[in-house]
Amino acid sequence: MTRPRYSPIRDYGIIGDLHSAALVDRFGSIDWFCAPRFDSPAVFARLLDAEKGGSLSVVPEGEYIADSRHYLPGTNILQTGLSGPQGRLLITDFMVAKEQMNQSADDHILVRQLEAPDRDMVAKVLVDARFDYGRQAPEVVSDGQCLVLSHQGLHLHFDGPGVWEREGRAMVQRVELAQGKPQALLLRYDGGRSHHRDYDPQELLALTRHFWEDWIKRCEYDGPYVDLIFRSALVLKLLIYAPEGSIVAAPTTSLPERIGGQRNWDYRYSWLRDSAFLLYALQLLGYHDEAANFIAWLERIHEGQPSRFQTMYGIDGRTDIDETELTELEGYQGSRPVRIGNAAAKQRQLDVYGEVVDSAYLHLRFGKAKAAPMRGTLVAMVDEAAEYWEEPDKGIWEMRGGPQQFVHSKLLCWVALDRGISLSRELKVDKSRRDRWVWTRERIRHTILTRGWSDKLGAFRQVLDEDQLDATALMIPLLRFLPPLDPRMRQTVATIQRDLTDENGFVYRYRRDDGLGASEGTFLLCSFWLVDNLALQGQVVPAQHLFERLTSHGNDLRLFSEELDPDSGELLGNFPQALTHLAIVNAAAHLERATQNRGPLARGLS
Repeated sequence: MTRPRYSPIRDYGIIGDLHSAALVDRFGSIDWFCAPRFDSPAVFARLLDAEKGGSLSVVPEGEYIADSRHYLPGTNILQTGLSGPQGRLLITDFMVAKEQMNQSADDHILVRQLEAPDRDMVAKVLVDARFDYGRQAPEVVSDGQCLVLSHQGLHLHFDGPGVWEREGRAMVQRVELAQGKPQALLLRYDGGRSHHRDYDPQELLALTRHFWEDWIKRCEYDGPYVDLIFRSALVLKLLIYAPEGSIVAAPTTSLPERIGGQRNWDYRYSWLRDSAFLLYALQLLGYHDEAANFIAWLERIHEGQPSRFQTMYGIDGRTDIDETELTELEGYQGSRPVRIGNAAAKQRQLDVYGEVVDSAYLHLRFGKAKAAPMRGTLVAMVDEAAEYWEEPDKGIWEMRGGPQQFVHSKLLCWVALDRGISLSRELKVDKSRRDRWVWTRERIRHTILTRGWSDKLGAFRQVLDEDQLDATALMIPLLRFLPPLDPRMRQTVATIQRDLTDENGFVYRYRRDDGLGASEGTFLLCSFWLVDNLALQGQVVPAQHLFERLTSHGNDLRLFSEELDPDSGELLGNFPQALTHLAIVNAAAHLERATQNRGPLARGLS
């Protein structure tokens, strides 16, 4: 079978070690991998340039087809099956969670275990590493079974059972597999050229399997769609950068929101908004340690940068995330530009205050945490929301035009104040500050209910005093600003269903010209918000049907990107996407409560 020049986004699976991640396509090729961290330059970037990017592939000799793939139950260990005239090849891919090993700080290990379950066969391993996003050829040193590829202090050590030979620009080995006797290729990447340690691949597999199985066993979810929820939880955990407690929005950059378009962004950073959403979902599932680690990371950032919070940070807390274009690369299916860095780091987005304070509120109320370690950060965030709420900003969608008076930003400033008021005792807020918060909260509420509502639209607006529709209006009842059965919310939901959805009922973010050319796909996060609203309004059957239509568009591994192509249904945008997976968790929880008439999920107390 001939492999396509660019695999569809849905053809990829993910493995990771809570430091970085790799994307593996259904043909057994690792086409995206940044080492040693999520935000490091890619060493395999075929995903963004089929010719220059480089990959790490394993295939049977001769013709073959991709016949199956799945994760080992309760883990992020991916198994891919390839079949050819010689027989069947099983590839088991995983990255070793460093927390499970007594290893030096430099050790990172990616394992590709190869097995011939039916009969003896030969597999071919091809290493075509291109450092710095495909732009730099490595220095190559080989002494038979050990291969070292190096560039500017990063050394990739490939230990395999065969002998390495050069084939074009790739290094290749042919591995003779006896039936039922697995052999492994280990990729170690570290800071030293000569570093070497012997690892038992079977022990590494057992340790990694135990790590993931132990983590997922602590999930407290027992509602419907449990397999889907467990997979989303495992994906969300993979996107956490363990050394800091920060969270990436996705492990990729520049996967397009429209094929051939320019909506191609780098998501390998920690947005405060996305992180707060993710923590809310994990706390619903009973995972409170992740929230504690993130809040501790945010507290450290605030101590170092006390003047004002940014919208997003590097995973190590750095504030400088300059955006540049890699003009040498073709882009996924010709979608240019390819970007690294993200200019949104310099934008003002006022909604981040509410999202972080809301997540912290849940952590304090339900995670049995104490407020003292996070007091300075939370008080500062509420104060900033009170001070700046009237100013225009770029909003949740990070529009590249001028700042505007987004209703959603006002709503989240209200949330910051509302939750801050509820926590005022734990935060040891004095009466004068609390009174100022209460007064400001009521001003924001009045502004949203008057200037944010449009009789003409029959819905809440995108921008104060302007009759434009935006899917963020669906967050109003989810944040307990208004009850879900309020007539204005009933009208808003009906208007969005009529004017802001495709023929499947999937939701667009908005329809206005935002200066970025061709339109984008339907937005999965917003579509699951519609599920939430329908469930809260008691429309349980329509909500279930929409949920199931949406989740049917994930790939066979139950992984989701950011958007769907409205024509083909193909996945679009960076992958896998944290916002989508957390939205699945939230929507399933709303559905479970709605079927039992248990009311909305606990968030703030308005």
